[in-house]
Amino acid sequence: MIEHINTATLKKGMRVSVQHKFSKDLDLTRPGGPIEAAYQYLPGKIVDTRTITGRLEYRVDLDRPHPSGQAWFWRGVIFPEGTEPR
Repeated sequence: MIEHINTATLKKGMRVSVQHKFSKDLDLTRPGGPIEAAYQYLPGKIVDTRTITGRLEYRVDLDRPHPSGQAWFWRGVIFPEGTEPR
């Protein structure tokens, strides 16, 4: 679950930060144990938009590659540069 969702307007060419959530099991001895979550914000620039099944997505050219190789993101995880939640 994402705890912070962006509602600000985004435009092509804008500098942004993409929210990436890391999760890790704290207890490896049993499944379903406590999980630690941490967020990282990856800087980049919006270069394209598309609509898939009614959902607007943005292609972000990240300064560093996304850990999963992903390039398209929905607006809820993209924050205008400098407005990332802490």
